[in-house]
Amino acid sequence: MHDVRIRRSRRLRVLSGIEGGGTKTTCVIGDDAGRLLGAGHGGSSNYLAVGIARMKTSIADSQHKALGMLDFKASPETAYAGLAGVGLIDPPPSVELAVKEATGAKNAFVASDSYIAYYGAFVGQPGVILISGTGSIAMGVDENGELARAGGWGHILGDEGSAYHLGLDGIRAVVRSYDRILPHTSLTEMSLDFFRIRRVEDLVRVFYLESIERENLAAFSEKVVEAAIGADEVAVRIVDAECEALKSTVEALIRRLRLRNPKLALCGGVFEGSEWFRHRFAEKLGSEVEIVKPLHRPVVGAFILALMSTGIELTSEVIGNIERSEKSLFP
Repeated sequence: MHDVRIRRSRRLRVLSGIEGGGTKTTCVIGDDAGRLLGAGHGGSSNYLAVGIARMKTSIADSQHKALGMLDFKASPETAYAGLAGVGLIDPPPSVELAVKEATGAKNAFVASDSYIAYYGAFVGQPGVILISGTGSIAMGVDENGELARAGGWGHILGDEGSAYHLGLDGIRAVVRSYDRILPHTSLTEMSLDFFRIRRVEDLVRVFYLESIERENLAAFSEKVVEAAIGADEVAVRIVDAECEALKSTVEALIRRLRLRNPKLALCGGVFEGSEWFRHRFAEKLGSEVEIVKPLHRPVVGAFILALMSTGIELTSEVIGNIERSEKSLFP
């Protein structure tokens, strides 16, 4: 019985869907019937932040772990990667080549991580997604199928409402509190513990001499949210300001798309990691926009796009297989 299932699986084409974020990379492996068979994780895939070589390693690691969940050997025919850092500027050809080499796929496609998040959330139908992860961006499609985005300018020019921005504002608040410009904040003690330092002055060494990585600073956002939940006045101000920035981004995009009865799906580690933060943002947003649950995870959106790029029709059977196997793979 076991051998029959393996032989049947080997006759199917295997495809790879990849979500490459600023902090981690996720890969799913599935067959051409829409059944998701394995998932794996790697490091950052934002080539603008970590370089193409590290991006390639992260993708290869995540796919290797996903393939390791299969009980037969396989190599993907098609890989579809949604990567942070792709979007406003066209990536160099070396990015697509790196994806192809990292996955071993015959055909490799590259898009932004926001596009696969949108596609996973709405599978091509009108709607808007808002990502608050290491970075932040909103993307949506109108009733005519026109695609538009707002935000996504990166940590220097934008990324308001992102984990990076929350973390950076939290540390800036610590030094301003130290200078008695802001009131005392529990973020001070949290920052000393988080960065394993003894004095606030040591933050200068951490940030200017040790070149802290973006994902490490983004991780401090969890402490900012934790302090806000504990009613820390300074942290609450930071969270509310970031929620207002995210709200402005969404509202600008909805106006541009002229959506009637707009639906919004929330994605990314900040929203996924804190029910309190999601609720706080929803309060700021108001009732004019309906917040809905994404149909699928962003990485499954990449897998769906891999299916479509291979010419596989999204029949009710294929969609059903995707839904059932996604629940099994990500309980």
